[in-house]
Order: sequence, then C-alpha cells, then structure tokens
Amino acid sequence: MYYTLKYPLDKICIKSGVFCPSCQRKIESGVVTSSDIRILQALVNLEDKLKFLKKGEYVKSIDLGEYVVVLIKDGFEQVEIATLGKELSDAIGKRVKVIEYMSDLKKLIEQIIAPASLLGINKIWLPTGEEIVSVRISRRDRRFIAKNKDEYEELIEKISGIKARIVFE
Repeated sequence: MYYTLKYPLDKICIKSGVFCPSCQRKIESGVVTSSDIRILQALVNLEDKLKFLKKGEYVKSIDLGEYVVVLIKDGFEQVEIATLGKELSDAIGKRVKVIEYMSDLKKLIEQIIAPASLLGINKIWLPTGEEIVSVRISRRDRRFIAKNKDEYEELIEKISGIKARIVFE
C-alpha cells in the first residue's frame, strides 16, 4: 500500500496551483491560507526526498513575519522534525519551526517555547468565563523568550485556542 502525507487540499491542486471548486472553497473560507499554500507546495516537492513525510498529516502553518510555524501530526521523530524544518526553511527562504501538533497542551507549549524549559502551566478562569493559561518559564530562560514574549503568547493562542500569558519565575 502506498502512503502519502495527508493535506487539506488535493495534491494535484497544490502541484498545479489551479484549484478545484472544493479546494477553492477551503481557500475562500479561510480554512487554508496563502501561507499554507506556500508550505504545502514545498511539502509536495519534498515528499520524494524526505520519505518519512509519507506517514504524517499536515495541520496548519502560521506566518509570524520573521519565521513560519508549521504544525504536523502523527508520529514524527525529533530528528525527522528537525530535518523537515531545515528543508522547508531552504525551500521557502524563511526560517521554519516545525511543531508536532498534539492534544496535550503542556507538550504542545513545551515545543513552542523550546529551547526554554517549561516549569508548568496553570489554567485561570476569569469572572467573565474566559479561560487563560499561565505559562511558567524559568527566569534563566528569559533570554530565549523575553524579546518575543507577545509573539509566543499569540502563537500559543492561535494553536490551542486559549489565551496565554507567559510569566518568568
């Protein structure tokens, strides 16, 4: 049986750049963004070179200006994730951080803030009913996060759907 990376759009549409009505609806509704399309095209081109891509699934990419965060899932090893990040960076000419998407919020946040280490996360419920996650990071790792603290908080919110606040302890 032949496996391939699962994409949100048809592989033929991604390769050709001409989208069928189904794919066009996903683009117009915002399910797939222009950032996603650029990453998807690079992934399709890398599929033959990086055989391990055939076992996973593409989730989403988030363009943060300086770099792009790519979310994938389904059992990639750390070496494969690092290789994919480097290959995608070369392909699109922009720094790429690949994160394995998972439902465990703590493990997801650990990947986002790496190389900083996570002390813990606390969920805080506000009187308005809103939920905020307080991400506790060691003071000694402040240098990794401090200048882009707002970016990291925004990224955690975009990926998890929960507002985040980073605190250094």
